Amino acid sequence: MIFTNLVQANLRTKTLGQVIEYYSQLDSTNEEAWEMIDEGVKSGTVIITDRQLSGKGRNGAKWQSKADRSLTFSVVIQPNNLSGSMSGVFPLLSGVAIVRALQDMHIDGGLKWPNDIIINGKKLGGVLCESRIQRKSINWVVLGIGINVNETADDFENDISHSATSLYLEVGDFMQRERLLAAILNHLEILLNKLGEDSGSFDINKYWTPYCIHNNKNITFQEGGQIRQGRFTNIAKNGECVIEMNGTTQSFTGAVIKNVRGLDFIE
Repeated sequence: MIFTNLVQANLRTKTLGQVIEYYSQLDSTNEEAWEMIDEGVKSGTVIITDRQLSGKGRNGAKWQSKADRSLTFSVVIQPNNLSGSMSGVFPLLSGVAIVRALQDMHIDGGLKWPNDIIINGKKLGGVLCESRIQRKSINWVVLGIGINVNETADDFENDISHSATSLYLEVGDFMQRERLLAAILNHLEILLNKLGEDSGSFDINKYWTPYCIHNNKNITFQEGGQIRQGRFTNIAKNGECVIEMNGTTQSFTGAVIKNVRGLDFIE
């Protein structure tokens, strides 16, 4: 069970996590978040569950989470006058917040564009960002975050056991999920405030690139059903990845990075 009072005791936020809705079991925290938005909900509300039955990742992939061991939650955000073209920035900022929260616990993590949290070449967690845009502005954002915290090797199904990890497997100790959640929300609110102060001049590269595991590296990626190769150079203002191929650069929103040359990375 997640103790919400313990989460809030460790918060330094004004908005995020001031309202926490806990469920012992849900099909999807993102789906629940959208239902709450339609019914009327405060920006910053966090929906969390100990057991998610139908979690999903990017491009419809299934997200597996072990009951009572993973950290599975969604954050509801109502931006103020932010262009719809900036929706791709939210999962990147979420990744930065997660890595910084891990650093608070003396754990080094990295980011794989656009939404994967990586430790020692394996996936620790990810972010699913969904947004509602009206009149070219972002009306609502739901950030779904899943992190493997206290899973043991036996908790991972065979098809992902070679590519997934947990904090327990990396550090050898069970960790307090409430403390990690509070740290993520603390860092996320700081980043969102910086975005809201001046979205026009906001440089996502300043925050995200230092944690990227494949910046300026040759990669193999899948886009539009094709396998392509190039050099990952940076990310655009709107969160798209910028890849150099044959001397020219192109921006992509739906690319899936499959391999990074020179890194022991497991897709």
